Amino acid sequence: MKQAGDHTISILPNEKELLSRIAAGDETAFRKIYDRYRRKIYAYALRLTESESIADDIIQDVFMKVWINRESLESVSNFNAWLHTIARNHIADVMKILAKARLSHQQWAQAVPAGSNNVEEAMADKENQQLLHQALNRLSPQQRLIYQLTRHEGSKHAEIAGQLNISRHTVKTHLVHALRSIRNYLQFHSDHVLLLVILLRAIELLSY
Repeated sequence: MKQAGDHTISILPNEKELLSRIAAGDETAFRKIYDRYRRKIYAYALRLTESESIADDIIQDVFMKVWINRESLESVSNFNAWLHTIARNHIADVMKILAKARLSHQQWAQAVPAGSNNVEEAMADKENQQLLHQALNRLSPQQRLIYQLTRHEGSKHAEIAGQLNISRHTVKTHLVHALRSIRNYLQFHSDHVLLLVILLRAIELLSY
């Protein structure tokens, strides 16, 4: 048994072999590691964020980082501790972003006309509509469509998945990438949209 944080978890008998297979790009092995450790990461994230939706997103983000850095797994001697470090650092970043978002939301509410909760409307009020359109035009057709269905028509992920004949997870992935692309574009091209950038990051984290 190994201990990470407040949670004890047993190591898979063939964990070292699974990590080697993941390093080589084996998705089946990755799924086994994901299934073994996801509950620990979820419990840890939920305890700190007190949000089920954010904890779910943290799981996806943490394991996405594991997959992106999979080539280094063969040199990891203690995967449990290594994974916990990734999760701890990511959760710390998320908590900082959420703290900024809460503060910025109060400022945003004062700047945006009463009754308006539409990002595009707020951008228009700040004469940044063209900048937002440019950011949207940089998205892939699929990302732009899913963004529009979610943000303009209020469609749920399951509804979009059925409409486009793709998985709910694929819908969520496209939306997260779209929001990140928009946020990064706005942040790079203007220093007058800081509140929007922070709020888009909060929306990204809270996407259901």
